[in-house]
Amino acid sequence: MERSKPPSLIVHNRANWKAPALLGISVYLLALACMNIIQRQSSLAGLWLPTALLIPVLFHHHYRQWLPLLCAAALGIAAAHTVMETPFPRYLPYLLNNLIEASLCAALLRRMLPGQDPLSDLGSWVKFLLIAVVFCPLVSSVIMMLFILHIHSPAELQNRFAAWFMSEAVAILALTPLGLIYQRGYFTKNLTSQRFFELILTLVLTLIAGFLALKWLPYTFAFITIPLLWCAIRLPRIEAFIIFLSMTLMIALLHTSGIINVQPHTAMQVPQGLIFLPLLLILMPANAMAMAMHSLRAEKSHITQSENRFRNAMEYSAIGMTLVSPQGKLLQVNKALCNLLGYEADYLTTLTFQEITYQEDLGKDLTLFQQLLDDEIQSYTMEKRYLCRNGEIVWALLAVSLVRDEDHNPLYFISQIEDINDLKHTEMTNKRLSEALHEEKELLHITLNSINEAVISTDSDMNITFMNPVAEKMTGWTERQAQGQPVNRIVLISKGPDGPMIDNLLQFDINENLHSSVERSLVLHGHDTGFFDVQLAVSPLRTLKDEPIGIVLVLQDVSKSRELMRKLSYSASHDLLTGLANRGSFESSLKKALNLTATRQQVHTLAFIDLDRFKAINDSAGHAAGDELLRQLSALMQEHIRNSDRLARLGGDEFALILFDCPMEQGLGMVQQLIDKINAYQFVWEEKMYRIGASAGLTQICNPQISGSEFMAQADMACYTAKRNGRGQVFKYEAEQKTATAHAPQSSQPPQTGTE
Repeated sequence: MERSKPPSLIVHNRANWKAPALLGISVYLLALACMNIIQRQSSLAGLWLPTALLIPVLFHHHYRQWLPLLCAAALGIAAAHTVMETPFPRYLPYLLNNLIEASLCAALLRRMLPGQDPLSDLGSWVKFLLIAVVFCPLVSSVIMMLFILHIHSPAELQNRFAAWFMSEAVAILALTPLGLIYQRGYFTKNLTSQRFFELILTLVLTLIAGFLALKWLPYTFAFITIPLLWCAIRLPRIEAFIIFLSMTLMIALLHTSGIINVQPHTAMQVPQGLIFLPLLLILMPANAMAMAMHSLRAEKSHITQSENRFRNAMEYSAIGMTLVSPQGKLLQVNKALCNLLGYEADYLTTLTFQEITYQEDLGKDLTLFQQLLDDEIQSYTMEKRYLCRNGEIVWALLAVSLVRDEDHNPLYFISQIEDINDLKHTEMTNKRLSEALHEEKELLHITLNSINEAVISTDSDMNITFMNPVAEKMTGWTERQAQGQPVNRIVLISKGPDGPMIDNLLQFDINENLHSSVERSLVLHGHDTGFFDVQLAVSPLRTLKDEPIGIVLVLQDVSKSRELMRKLSYSASHDLLTGLANRGSFESSLKKALNLTATRQQVHTLAFIDLDRFKAINDSAGHAAGDELLRQLSALMQEHIRNSDRLARLGGDEFALILFDCPMEQGLGMVQQLIDKINAYQFVWEEKMYRIGASAGLTQICNPQISGSEFMAQADMACYTAKRNGRGQVFKYEAEQKTATAHAPQSSQPPQTGTE
């Protein structure tokens, strides 16, 4: 049984053909685009959008309407395959798999999510994530594996499984939420021209930021997360999802077109099937933040509406009148009294005046009421408090007179109830406001004292007026010492530990610092408390007339996270086993050498060093011995080169060396000494001694027109020649003959192997 009946996209009978037709055309266009990408990449598509579109369409239609929709989608995909000249038996299993996945996902979502607003809160979004992004793509991937199990190797099956899952999961996470929550007429009802302009501007800025991050920044997807989270916080849910979808499509198109490469900056190559895994991981927190902000806005709107209703009820209160029986029951009431007390007329007439009278005033009211019945007085007036239906207590001026019959028997009382709440509460209100302000101030101080960020406020002259304990701890100044002092004297912040100081905190731009390197990030110089890596937020304080009255500084200690970033940056550029530079870092050094050759006409020497018989030691003594040998030889080579030279481990037992500003002859001598040291090195492992040798190939970097990869190929050729001609030797590359010639050392001993 369905939990709900989604109404938003259900089509009337007279137009039942429109939905399948539009779906078929849309699926055809999306499938054609995705298959063009498949053909260009010679692999599965990075994003498969037809399934992601079909899921929300099925969700918003009744089960009896699914058959024509599924047929239309199937025809759209088949038409795209026909245009691409794909044989029918080849694509039929994949087409059926897409239809099964979309049907299963839509059925589960209809059962687990509400129909009116499927993604109304974060809990609904989590259900959607587990069903649509995780479970259904996994089922579809397993089905796909069954189709191709007999025609691919295990490694290729694993890659295709991952590629299929990622293409479905990323596409569903990017497109399907938008289809689930979109309602017809949303833009015409909600999107004004100014708001539409803001959406377009935000979209353009976000895409530009994403492109720049993809093109030039390390840890690409970490930087892309920032503008997506900003959009999730700033924009309504639908508009945020539009930007998420646009960013996803841009990344996929840029990658498939070869403009950018989304491979992460690591030494290990990420499998092709998992290339968009980081994109999936940045979309999830962005979607979650959008849902959380939607729930927050809905709750805030609900609170605002409740406050408006309460204010209106008080605003339109007026003199009320009621007829009261001798027993105290309210016989008839007017609208003004209902408005004053917040009761409906029918309900109010079921009560007695005793029930709506404040307990402390009831005794006096009953005494006067009885005196009026006993004819001791003709009327009475008193100030009393009433209990409103919403729990509020209002002050009123009550004037009561008694109507009697001809026999002087009491018939009913006429009560006039004038609202004097404002007058009566003037003194009490002022007192309560004073108390409330004091409580708010105390609450604010308690809150600021309990948070983990340093909070500092100033007056209009930029002199400090408040500091919380965290600010005292970080700056090294107590609040009493800092009060009245200029903020620039107490809060000393520089761009990097040795960088320039920020003189004007009021003009600090947090967006400018977001893209700074770790070395140029903000550092707080404490007074006898050391240095703190911080993030700084500056907010101006203004009056209702927009006049500046100071600023608030919020400093967050991010020393641990930045230290982690530094460690990650080191790991990305160094070999974890030996501590030497890795291949990526060495290629950067090679580019630097070429640049020095082009700008300063410097000549450098590039050497490839390959250990001889390392595999024999590795096999006989074990990998632990091999790792220890690599560490010792790396330290040995590092000790015998200049500080300006660059030594790197390319992988296995292969090393590369750049001797900056070093001619070939000088480089031959230095490398020969290095090879002699390795050849003579005695490695002891488990009381056994091993000897190992090395061969080297050199080339001279003297022409900036030649690429770095070609120079590396030259050195590699020379090293190969050295190994082929007896090992333990140094060969240099001869450009004219495109061969390598041996370098005869003054004194060298042939390397020995075995144990002693």
